[in-house]
Amino acid sequence: MMDGVQAPLLTVKGLSKRFPGVVALAGVDLSADAGEVHALVGANGAGKSTLMNLISGAQSPSDGEIFIDGKAARLGDPAAAQDLGIATVYQEFSLVPQLSVARNIFLGREPKGALGLIDRNRLLADTRALLDRFSLKLNAEAEVGGLSVAEQQLVEIARALSLRARILVLDEPTAVLSLAEQDNLFAIIRRLKSQGMLVLYVSHHLREVLAIADRVSVLRDGRKVATRDVKGLTLPELVELMIGRSGAYTRMAGSGDGAMDASSFRITYHADGKESGLAVQGGEIVGLAGLVGSGRTTFARALGGSRRDSAAVEIEHDGRRLDIASPAEAISHGIVYLTEDRKRDGLFSGLDIIANATAAALPALRRGPFRDARQERKRAGDMLERLQLVAASLDAPIVKLSGGNQQKVLIARALLTAPKMLVCDEPTRGVDVGAKAEIHQMLRRLASTGVAIIVISSEIEELLAVADRIGVMHQRRFVAEMPAEAADEAKILLAASGGTVG
Repeated sequence: MMDGVQAPLLTVKGLSKRFPGVVALAGVDLSADAGEVHALVGANGAGKSTLMNLISGAQSPSDGEIFIDGKAARLGDPAAAQDLGIATVYQEFSLVPQLSVARNIFLGREPKGALGLIDRNRLLADTRALLDRFSLKLNAEAEVGGLSVAEQQLVEIARALSLRARILVLDEPTAVLSLAEQDNLFAIIRRLKSQGMLVLYVSHHLREVLAIADRVSVLRDGRKVATRDVKGLTLPELVELMIGRSGAYTRMAGSGDGAMDASSFRITYHADGKESGLAVQGGEIVGLAGLVGSGRTTFARALGGSRRDSAAVEIEHDGRRLDIASPAEAISHGIVYLTEDRKRDGLFSGLDIIANATAAALPALRRGPFRDARQERKRAGDMLERLQLVAASLDAPIVKLSGGNQQKVLIARALLTAPKMLVCDEPTRGVDVGAKAEIHQMLRRLASTGVAIIVISSEIEELLAVADRIGVMHQRRFVAEMPAEAADEAKILLAASGGTVG
């Protein structure tokens, strides 16, 4: 307390974080009070995650200071942050599924008996007292692996509260929650606020921010551009603060009308009891935008024949209904899905470039019942030469290539199946600027041959640059569609947040 004025619970002064060649955060000032929900918003790359990591002790600042109750705090690691009452619940959980709720909440801090063994009765009693205090509806003895995602998130929150946290950082807390689960989470947040806790709410979902936050700080290009009271703030005003520019982008040349005599696809999407649709014409690129949790990837996987998500698609190709129950059936109908996670779901990391490029097209490259290694090498080599692959040898392990060249191999795999529709989920994630431009050019050339292309990207600028039309998803349904030349970042973000685009 200074001059009789209570210092904010959290104060950030001149906070900066530099990585080699990148300034992730530059001179950010921020203050937040006990008993407040303070939201942090910004477009991709704005610096939200970096600021969150600095406050939680996961990273150390290059410059600047963090104060708790007006006193300078040294947050060299998460344990130091926890000692000062800062707890973070990340979007990716860190629970042990084989253990109970109680064990997960107090993991490493379990009460011990006289012989140094875990005192199970006291552990359960402490857990139930904590859950009751914050009205968290969980069974202390339940195995965490059998809980729903929403319940697992409550376990993470309970663990944070068990650390006697005064500042709770929530990273995209509603990304995988249903509307009912979101409402329950918001009720919990309001209870925590009423008990004097500061909740830092990091989210892309702007309508949620306006519904739950007291104040919102907007980051753009690593700098804080505004802190506003939520009361009276409109969604378009918040979007404008985030964008900070006209939204005009240079587009790649493309007719947008499809190629003559090209195929057409009409897709009906069923998810969460809702139905919406999208049409795609051969020869055009349709961009697909949406926030985290909007259902874009679930939709894309369903198109590619995956049945691991609770969603389904009905596909008509040139007026004929397609029955697709597996990725192999999708490929046989000319529909190829290019995964967003090439390392986990796309690459065969133990195989060479040729094997990775030809994996989906082997039936077409056989000689009778046998593999034709010469044909595989020739077809793969020709395709990769067209895609300007940079590699010492086609026999080199795929893991030796750069991210951009690995993506070219996956694109080659897709093209060797002669697709009629190519679904690209984050096709330029993790590649450099030069490789990104090359991939955009490949997609445009492919569209010019009559292939229908859907591009999903978290970078709105990328969609505006490469697509002919842009569809927008919100809460697992299509809510808007617009020609790319009539779109801008503000309109797309407004629709993706549940607003109405005029």
